[in-house]
Amino acid sequence: MRYSGTLFTKPLLVGLGIVVLIFFIINVSYDIEKKREAEKRREHRAHLKRQNLDNLLFHPRKVHHGRKVIGNLDWHSGDVIPVFFRKNVKELKMNCDPLFRGSSVALSRAKHIHLRHPRRSISPSKYDILTKKCDRFKYYRNYITGPLTTKENNYPIAYSIIAKNSVFQFETLLRAIYRPQNFYCVHIDKNGSKEIRRAIQNIARCFQNVFAISLESSVTRGELSHLKAELGCLRSLLKHGKWKYFINLSENDFPLKINSDIVNILMSLKGANSIQGIPMDPQTEKGTGKLTKGIKPFTGEGDVIMNRETAQFAVNHPSAQSLLSWAEKTKYPQHTFYATLNYNTQYKIKGSYRGPTDLPHLSNQAHIAKFVDAKNSSGHACHGSRSAQGYCTFGVGDLPYLVNRKELFAYRFRWDTDRLVLQCLEQMIYQRSKEQFMYPKDYDLSFYKHLDIVLHQI
Repeated sequence: MRYSGTLFTKPLLVGLGIVVLIFFIINVSYDIEKKREAEKRREHRAHLKRQNLDNLLFHPRKVHHGRKVIGNLDWHSGDVIPVFFRKNVKELKMNCDPLFRGSSVALSRAKHIHLRHPRRSISPSKYDILTKKCDRFKYYRNYITGPLTTKENNYPIAYSIIAKNSVFQFETLLRAIYRPQNFYCVHIDKNGSKEIRRAIQNIARCFQNVFAISLESSVTRGELSHLKAELGCLRSLLKHGKWKYFINLSENDFPLKINSDIVNILMSLKGANSIQGIPMDPQTEKGTGKLTKGIKPFTGEGDVIMNRETAQFAVNHPSAQSLLSWAEKTKYPQHTFYATLNYNTQYKIKGSYRGPTDLPHLSNQAHIAKFVDAKNSSGHACHGSRSAQGYCTFGVGDLPYLVNRKELFAYRFRWDTDRLVLQCLEQMIYQRSKEQFMYPKDYDLSFYKHLDIVLHQI
């Protein structure tokens, strides 16, 4: 049968219909198979991520630019890329490098992006879920779970961290300084909510070298509660491993140097302590009681880098217990205890200071523990905000200044005030750690080797 005005017959139309139907069935089958393959790939990737992280660390991967994979997989030499450096962790939708150079255009753009796409913090309850599987938690949060060099592995450091208000900011700090050879004592503030306490304890549980303690007091910076919390941590840390130096931190601190640089700097101190101190004002001294004969009172900021011998003296020696009883009567016991301990040669503590102790000299003495921008204490113009006590809470505009500081850490950062400055510093620490692992460079230690505290130590 032929339709008028057309060339198509009924059998031809039926044939075309069958061809179209077959083509449709093949196309649908192909789509289904493609989706199945994509699902298999997703399941395979998820399976790899669920594997034990320690089993992934030594998987070889060829590296260009002169790096080769060697048979014994000695990753300390930089010839094998560990898993935590294979991830591309660019959490920002911008490049931080211009911000470190002080570009005003980049600063304006960064603030705009930050307002439109703010990075959210992780709630304490979310940490409870994340830490149920510790290996996955360490992988997803990108912890560096291996000593990147033999030198770092042989030079463990002990840290105390005062955690009070923000689990996320504490965990961000821990992640930036974490290495498996180091030791970390976390003091959880008594006034912290049950949710915060539980989250920090769960995080600590995921690491053999991180442990949490809590005293029956709320910690206030510089006061007796602060000192007791740190001395409690010191007692616990002295039972764990043969670390070389102790550094005290809070959740509002953040590193300005990577771990390998910190190790090189501490080694250049040759055992010297970095504890700021100036002679106590005579008027202030009157209401504090009497010290042991020959001991002069000093005060400082309370931010310390102290060797193991000094730490043992501070918690175990009877003279230190007597000094502690005196310091309790001062306005800021944490400041006076450490400073007086370090600047009196009568204690004969290895690494303490034996140079000139007059006010003009000590006021200009350089220290490297922590950069604290208190009001009128430095010529730096704070680009963030000032606390009621006069401390600068750093903002993103402070990055060019911070990145060139000689100190190992800086205080003060607040995630709820300026998230971008912490994000950029976090990115800088990670990228520098990776670059130093891939292409090692010598760190210039000339400044640290000639510090007054190094040249005049016991």
